Order: sequence, then C-alpha cells, then structure tokens
Amino acid sequence: MVEVRHRRPAPAASPSPTDASSSYDYPIEKKRRRRFHPSLPRGWLVVLGFLAFYASSFAVVTFWHTWLPQPKGIDAPPNEFSEARARVVLKKIMSFGYRPVGTKANEELTPNYLLEQIEAIRATKSEGVSVDVDVQRPSGAFGLDFIAQFQNIYANVTNILVKVSPPDASPDALNNSLMISSHYDAAIGGAAASDDGVNIAIMMELLRLFVLSPLKHATLVFNFNGAEETIMQAAHGFITQHPWTDTIRAFINLEAAGAGGRELLFQTGSDELALAYAQGAKYPHASIIAQELFQSGIIPADTDYRVYRDFGYVAGMDFAYIANGYVYHTTLDDISRIQPGAVQRLGENVVGVVGQLGGEPGRLRRVAENPQTSRTFFSDVMGLTMVTASKETTFLLCGGVLLLAFVYLVLSHVSFSERLTAFMLIWRCFGTAIAASLTVGVILSLYAPLPWYSQPYLAGALFLAPALAGMVHQLALVLEKDRVTPQALWRLEESLFEAMMCIWMGALAVCMQLGLISSYVLAVWILFPLLGQMLCQLLQRFRMFSSSIYMFISLGAMVIPVIHTMCCFAIALMFFIPLLGRSGPVVPPDVVLSLLMCIILLILVSYSGRVFCFLPTKQLQLVRNVCILITVVATAYASIRNPYSDVCPKRLMLQHVQREVWLPNGDIETDSGLWINSLDFRGPDPIKSYLSDTQWKDARMHVAPEELHEHAEVYGHMPWSLPVKHMLPEDKSWYLPAAAPTLPSDAYKARLKVLSSTYSEQTHLRRLHFVFTGPSHMNLFIDAKKTKLTSWSMGNGVSGPVVEAEDAYILQFCSGTVPSSYHFWIEAESNNPIDVAFVGHYLEVTTPEMKEFMDVLPSWTVVASAVSTWTKMQI
Repeated sequence: MVEVRHRRPAPAASPSPTDASSSYDYPIEKKRRRRFHPSLPRGWLVVLGFLAFYASSFAVVTFWHTWLPQPKGIDAPPNEFSEARARVVLKKIMSFGYRPVGTKANEELTPNYLLEQIEAIRATKSEGVSVDVDVQRPSGAFGLDFIAQFQNIYANVTNILVKVSPPDASPDALNNSLMISSHYDAAIGGAAASDDGVNIAIMMELLRLFVLSPLKHATLVFNFNGAEETIMQAAHGFITQHPWTDTIRAFINLEAAGAGGRELLFQTGSDELALAYAQGAKYPHASIIAQELFQSGIIPADTDYRVYRDFGYVAGMDFAYIANGYVYHTTLDDISRIQPGAVQRLGENVVGVVGQLGGEPGRLRRVAENPQTSRTFFSDVMGLTMVTASKETTFLLCGGVLLLAFVYLVLSHVSFSERLTAFMLIWRCFGTAIAASLTVGVILSLYAPLPWYSQPYLAGALFLAPALAGMVHQLALVLEKDRVTPQALWRLEESLFEAMMCIWMGALAVCMQLGLISSYVLAVWILFPLLGQMLCQLLQRFRMFSSSIYMFISLGAMVIPVIHTMCCFAIALMFFIPLLGRSGPVVPPDVVLSLLMCIILLILVSYSGRVFCFLPTKQLQLVRNVCILITVVATAYASIRNPYSDVCPKRLMLQHVQREVWLPNGDIETDSGLWINSLDFRGPDPIKSYLSDTQWKDARMHVAPEELHEHAEVYGHMPWSLPVKHMLPEDKSWYLPAAAPTLPSDAYKARLKVLSSTYSEQTHLRRLHFVFTGPSHMNLFIDAKKTKLTSWSMGNGVSGPVVEAEDAYILQFCSGTVPSSYHFWIEAESNNPIDVAFVGHYLEVTTPEMKEFMDVLPSWTVVASAVSTWTKMQI
C-alpha cells in the first residue's frame, strides 16, 4: 500500500472492508453510510492552518484586550467626563503619602482635600440642584467569614458623603437614590493609586459632571469611603447606621485588583442593573462567568459590594481594574501604572450606566424589588456590544442546542461502537496531556518554582508543549496510518467530532442542572462546530467538498467559540498569574497553573485536534518531538532564571516583633526579632545571599519562629494582622533575632485590662469586662480549645460570638483615631482561666533593624512592613 504521506486523490474503487478496518472497528458496509471524500488534507496544510488559525485568533483577542479609548484633556467640555481632570485629583491624593486607616494622610489630609473639592464643585451647581454633604465617623462591629471566621470591630472610621438631588425633584426622585462608592484608604504596604485612589478621582469628576447635569428621576449619593482595606468597615458603618441608606435602591462600587487596563464588571445583583449596563456602557466588558466564579468563593477576595448587599439588602454592580496585578497592594501601585485611556473608559461607562438608571422613572424601584436576585445572562462581545438574556431564555436556547445535537446524533451514520472507540481515544489523549503538563508542574514545584511569574508567555512553553506532545503521542500510537485508507480516516474524523460533541453535551446538561448561567459557553461550543460539520456534509452532498474546504469550514466554524473562550481565559490568566505569586507557600502554584493551562488547551483544541488524524505517523512523531524539545529547553531555561523582576516583584511581609508571655506567677518571658513572611511558594530563601553583610549573615539564624513559652500558643504564637495563618504557616517563615523595637514616644502600646470578672454559680457563666487600648490596628485572640464563649457585647450582641477558627476566637480592631479604645465584655461557659493573646501594629514605624534588612534587599522585592507587639496572658 502506498504510504499515506504520499497521498493523492484516490481511485474511485473503495477499499475492502478488511483493509478499511484493519486498525479500527469502523465497518464501511453499514447501510446509508455517507460517501467520504477520497482525498486527505496535506500534512503541511493541516499544521499551517492549525497554527495560523490560533495565532490570528490570539492576535485579535490581544488587540481588543489591550485597546483603550483616547483620554479627554483638561479643557474638555464641562458636560463630558475628562480623564485629565480626574488625574489632577489623583495626583494630589497621592502626594499625601501612605494612607492606611489611622494615619494622618488617611484621617486628615485626604478627607480635608476631598471636602475642599466637593465645596468647589458645589459652588458650580446648576440652578435648583441640591448638594448635601455629610461626614460620618461610625463605630460598630460585625462577624465575617472572609479567609477565616472573625469579628471585625471598628471605631471612628470615615465616610465622606454627598447627595445630589435634581431641581424640582419629585417625591419619587427623592425616595430613590443611586449610590456610587469607592475608598481612599490604602492596604498595608500599598501606594494605592489604583486601589483605590483612581476611583476616588473618577468619583470626583462624576460628581462635578452630575452637579452640572443632574439626573431627572433619581438622587445620587457619593460615598468617599475611608476604611475598606480593614475588611470593609466604613461601608458597614454607612449602610447600617446612616439615615440616607433608607432611600438607596442600588449602588455602583468601584474597585481594583490590579492597575489600569479595562475595568471588568464582575458581579451584579439585579437583572435590571445588568440591562442598564448593557444599554449604557460605551465600552462594555462584563461576564456572567466572572460573577459566578467570584461568588463561588474560589477567589480569596471581597469588596464593599458584599457589605452593601448582605447588610443593606441593596443590589449593586462591582467594577474592578484587573490588569497588572503584580503591583496590587505594593509600593509600585503608583500613577505611572495607569495607562492613558483607562480612567476615561471607566468614567464614560459609569456615566452611561448612571444615565440609564436615573433617566427613566421607576427604574430604580424595579431594581429594589428584587435586590439580590441576578438571573440574567450578560456578556460583552469583544468589547463592542453586550448580549443579555434572562436565565430562562438562556436555558431554553441551551436546551434547543442540546436537542439539535441529539437529533443530529440520532440521524448520523456513525455507529455507537465508532463513537465509543473515538471517545476512548479522546480520553487517552486528554489524560496523557494532563499527566504530561502536571509532571512538568510537579518538577518545577520541587526544583524551580514560579519561573513563569514575570514572563507569563513562558508558561505556554512549559505547560502547553508537553500537553500537546502527550496528545500527539497517543494519536501516533493509535493511528497506524500506513495500514489505513483515506476513507477510514474520514470516518475516524467524523467519529471524533461526534464523540467530542457528546462530551460537551454531557457537560452542558450537568451545568444546566446546577443552575449555572455560564452554561451558555458550552452551548456555543456545541452549536457552531455542529453547524460547520453540517455545512461540510451539505457541500459534499452537492459534490462541492474538498480537503481545503474542509479545513477552512472546520476551523472557521470555531472562530466564535475560540475567540470568546480566549477572551475569558485572557481575563483569568491576567488575574490568576499575579495572584499565584502571592498565594502563600502551601499550594504549589506551578501545579495549579499547569492544570489551568492544560484545561485551556483541551478546550480550545477539543474539536480542531481531530485534524491531526490526517497527518502521517512520521509527521505526528515530528510534531511530538518538537513539542518535547520545546518543553526540555523551556524547563532548562526555567531552572536557571530569576522568576522575579523589578515590575513583577517578590512580596515580603516584614514585622519587627516584640513578644511577651505573662506567666501566672508574675514573671514575664520576652524576646524580639524580625519576622519575615514570603507571600509566594519559594519562601524567604531567595533573599538569603543578600544578608551576607548584615547581622543575620549566619544561615543558622534563618529559621522559623518557635514558641516563646510552653503552651503559649493562641492562634499560633506570632502577631497576625489578618487570620491567614493557614495560608502562611509559621514554619515557612523566618524569625531573625534582633533587639527589641523602640517605639516613638507618642506611640500607644497595646494593653488589655480586665475591669471586672464575675461568675454565676446558678448559670455557670463567667462574664469579664475589658478595656482594650493601643494603636489604630490591633488584634485579640481568645483560646477556644479550653474555652467556649456564649455571648459578648461586640456588635451589640446581634450575632453572638463568631465561630472559632483554628481553635481561637479571632477579633480584629481598627480605629481612625489614636489611641484607640474599646470597652466590651465576653461571657464564658466556665470559671477556668482563659488564655488570650493581644497584638498591636504600628504601620508607620521603621526601626534601624528593619532599615538594615530592607536596604540590602534586591530591586526585585517589595516589602510591606510594620512594628508589632504580641502579648499572651491568662485571665
């Protein structure tokens, strides 16, 4: 038999059944078998067509994913949004310096400037427009399950509030308000230009715009929020305590998980809001997939959206910048990271959405009728337009696609045994691809973690190449092309298509059963390839079919699903790759990314991969060997390169710690040191060599912290600022010996004082009254191994004690004023001694030891630092 790689148009005579099925059970004698085209696509055409299709799709997605509109200058008409005017505000806010809650920059300089700007804008208001201003400094508490269960207690945090009412406002307009909210405080270690200073600047420009051109049928409330990074405290204070909340029917929350680029609408709580966005956004970028993923809890993050929704029962929209997550919560988050056009884009989108919601009477009331039900499918199409539909309509269309595919399978000439054989081949290819990609991920995790961190494209060579090699290898093993005919290969191609379609159909049915609106993606992957296959068969019926037409139609039919899926995964990778560089030393990020990249590959080539069955065995082996070579070279390069760079830095947490254990006999055991936590999987080891000229040059000092005293552990034995001990285990950190930190004379040391302790013999309950004073940021950990709390006063006792996490009750305290002071009581089940640990954090203090450490660090590191005290006592 002539080798397949020398294919030419075959003679009219069909091969015998024995020859055709020498390798597979594809009986050609089945009646009504459609006639297969006798020729096959040439190998070079298959490979070039495959590469050209995906390269061009990637280029289109990259262009649309990075395109931004032209920003408008400071001389733009007053009735238009201007990025230049917003940047003036942002530049001034950034000039105030580091802005965590409790600092002068956050509690005095920034609020004073914002109030000055608001007053200047109020002076330009149109006739009849009412502009009311209020400064709220709420105190309160609430339980939260975020990262872990804890009680979030706050005092004197700041909300700067502005209400804009239209002239001659009707009662309906006055009773229906739309709120726009963002925050100006900074996370520990963050410069906070994007998170969230730029959104404060955008809000100020929006305020100027709507004071000149107010809404006709609604009032606008602006909340310039001063305490979000302390886990949404100011938002809680506003939505639960301020009188203006009675009229708020919907809100728009502006956030950031990166810097610049296209903002993403990643969750909305109302069908009406999704429709308003679709109608009003000039540059839409939204996805129901992002919403369902975020609300599933997979992503360890939250925004003020959650507080407004859960405590105010208000529907809202959550926007966030997600590009360049490398600078998120670091000193690199400055104005230079925000590309021209990013501010203009978000500003104009919000203007359009606000105009839709406030420009029609009764629309906000419709939003409020179902404030927490989002049953709408929404997705942008390449940023050009939005597609929306109800959940019922979406599922009806998905069901129609399932029915169409089922009818096609029933009428198909492919037998069940052929589909089953093809199905097994697909799973062998997929299984080998996953195994190959995971193998590289495991090897990297063991010997060279995170090599792709600062060069994301390297992940393609590391994880996609071995997956492709595994798939092609399985295909080469199964297809003995020197013993099969073109007709058998065409039958195999159709069988592979139908088997793959069955897999997609099963996935669609499961997702619909789970109620996922994002099921539509699976329907898209069924419908368009199916239409392409049906067109090929129609052309063959009219004798207009050729191998070139087959390649063109088969790949062309996947343009929409491939480009749409690439857009979705571009967002995912843009978000997750930087996130994996700050996800801690527990979960190996290389394994996670290898699995994610492999899943992306399997989805994108789920149908197109079948064209490789037309390649001769030697060409398949060549493709496999090239992929293996790419994998080996990429892995070798990865093993020697520094995964970090100046713009994609390694993150470190540096705390100069003083620990004390107060023993029952009155003695105090104490120590001090620099506590170093690395936020990525490689741990602190990469900086070890840079300490050679410091007091910590002895490698024996680079060890994890130990208990200061036996049985002194209460939620570990270190001063945690957030309940993240399970993500950053203490045994993965360093505790370098150092002299005790010297605090400024005006600093207030954290102190916990027991005012009274009473025990009831009747109820067997013990009540203790405390006063807790100290710096603006403090924590209290109460042992839950031997103590069960039944009640406490935090949050007015509404929810009772928060559920214990890791054998401790966790309480976080934050105050906008210093010294902070809290009076509260707790009630315990017994009269036994209670172990507690209390912590104070000083965010603006840098000791000489901290400076010595930071001065020798390489440029590819960023540090979030604080001085912290930890005291354990028994009461």
